[in-house]
Amino acid sequence: MTKNYEVLVYNQADLSEHASELNHHFQIKECHSFEQLIELTLAKEYHFILIDVQLNGSESIEVLKKIKQSSQACLSDTPVVLLVQNISLEMQLSAYEVGVDDCISAQEPIDVIVNRLQSTIYNNIANKQLKTQLKAATDVAMTAMSNTSDLGCNIQFLLDSHQCENFDQLGQLLFQSLNHYGLTCSLQMRGCFAIKNMEANGMEKTMESQLLSELKGKGRFFDFGYRTVVNYGSVSLLIKNMPLDDEIRYGIIKDNIFALVQGVEARINALDTQTSLLQERDIQASLLTEMQHETRQLDQSYKALTNNVAGVVRNMAASIEDAIATLLLTDEQELVLLNYLEQGRNAVCDYFEQSAGMDDGLKEIIERVSLANQPSEQSQQQLVNGLKKIA
Repeated sequence: MTKNYEVLVYNQADLSEHASELNHHFQIKECHSFEQLIELTLAKEYHFILIDVQLNGSESIEVLKKIKQSSQACLSDTPVVLLVQNISLEMQLSAYEVGVDDCISAQEPIDVIVNRLQSTIYNNIANKQLKTQLKAATDVAMTAMSNTSDLGCNIQFLLDSHQCENFDQLGQLLFQSLNHYGLTCSLQMRGCFAIKNMEANGMEKTMESQLLSELKGKGRFFDFGYRTVVNYGSVSLLIKNMPLDDEIRYGIIKDNIFALVQGVEARINALDTQTSLLQERDIQASLLTEMQHETRQLDQSYKALTNNVAGVVRNMAASIEDAIATLLLTDEQELVLLNYLEQGRNAVCDYFEQSAGMDDGLKEIIERVSLANQPSEQSQQQLVNGLKKIA
């Protein structure tokens, strides 16, 4: 079974007797210089490197130092074992300080030596597996931390976006959030009452604005080179530095940026609703002002009409009273005619009084509507809060 393991044995001269015996248990490859050792390890991977017994202690330590201090990546994870004729405590401490994986006496039985070499191999395999598992766990943890950070950035943007009162504030807030992802972008926001194109500096670039206008109907994501256009409703975002060489980061950015763009779209709709309500209120206020003006004009015309009619009735009554004397009527007939005349005059006055009451009612209605169209500070704040909830 151990024959499956490949071992590189270093000795400046011929292999020792003990190293030769290992050929029955491992696939042995000899090397006799440090340069040859580097060349062989670059060509393939060995399960461990054995520094052979014929070297004295100091020479073994020097070779071990060269291996451990080498910049070659092929040597960094390869175990190194010293096979020494006479082992002293000082040598073991020196070898351990340099980084040897095991220091074995050549006086040990071959079975013991083989078992210790196998143990070195198994430990190295287990350490590699552990490193792989640790790296995988670290990658998962870093991804989770990154996702949590991205989520926190998006949530903070959505919370802060409710405070934006116009497109400029909303755009600047979005660019601050995009800094978290290290992205360079151009933004276009299309509201019902205005279109805003802007860069992170607040200015507009004509070419980017034209691109966003032409690509707004090309789907949610439109990729060209290292650039991506994200479209959602009334928002288009041009990302100029997408990480195409990192598929995982590329996907994470797309997912998170799309959530930000959705938040911008919701706030744009809220701002449009707020503007519409304010415009409607202004229109109502203008109509009420015109109605009040027309009512005052009508009131003046009504008063003039009342005075004119009253004058006509008085003149008519006076003329009839003067004419009665020449009509040769009896007293009874004169009394009847005067009674009819008085009744007619009273009826006209009653009609005028009723019309005056209707005029007062119309004035009261207009005043009440006018007061309702001018909300208090508390009502205005309630309106703003309501719009924020809608967003």
